[in-house]
Amino acid sequence: MRNRVKNILSGILLIILATCLVLWRLDVFALPDIFEGVKIWEMIIAIIMVVIIFHSILDLAFGGIFFPLAILCIIFDDALGITAITPWIVLIAALLLTIAFEKLFPSHWIKRHFKKAINDNINVEFHKDDNRRHHSSGEYVNSSSDDSEYVYHSIRFGSGSKYINSKNLKSVNLDCNFGELSAYLDKAEVPEKQVEINAKVAFGEINIYIPRDWKVINKVAVSMGDCDDRASSIPGVEDGVTCIITGSVSFGDLQIVKV
Repeated sequence: MRNRVKNILSGILLIILATCLVLWRLDVFALPDIFEGVKIWEMIIAIIMVVIIFHSILDLAFGGIFFPLAILCIIFDDALGITAITPWIVLIAALLLTIAFEKLFPSHWIKRHFKKAINDNINVEFHKDDNRRHHSSGEYVNSSSDDSEYVYHSIRFGSGSKYINSKNLKSVNLDCNFGELSAYLDKAEVPEKQVEINAKVAFGEINIYIPRDWKVINKVAVSMGDCDDRASSIPGVEDGVTCIITGSVSFGDLQIVKV
């Protein structure tokens, strides 16, 4: 899932950079005077280096940060006035900085402390009126209690599953940002015969698993994303539960499946 988010962000960055490149060549806007004389192939290489740096920052890969920066310095050395130290000095400096940061912040240290920082930021709120639990950040897995009527689950920069076992389910709110969330409603009971699921996805993925005998009405708004609805086309039983799914998908995926 993390790779998917990274690919989406990289794609957006490439679109922006490509648009700027085209507009620059059409003289819609001009680069600062210090970049006068930059060739088109140098700009293309610079764009590639920027994307590599972006990926490396997300992965905390120091070599992928310092060496592309060194290449950018070599490309724009005239404009930056650093011809005295290009190319070998900046390349050696990039190598030394990479080694230094790898020594100071080893990969295993980064992964351990980054995960701890996320977990330390977990915030769970209990609402006495409806037994909802709100997990504001990180990875969180929880089953609703049997008498919960309103279920809320949030994922940010993590992944998790929500098993809903309510005996009197009325509504479900799912929120996923930069993560992946699976919600299982196959054990839930809806005495009032109608339940609303509000799913909000941004740079992530939500998978909703619904009982086969429910009738599904999909009202999800999709913007630069995908809603794979495999449930609405399967009719529910007469006088059965009606499930209304609302919400939004932006740069992510929502999958609705009957089980």
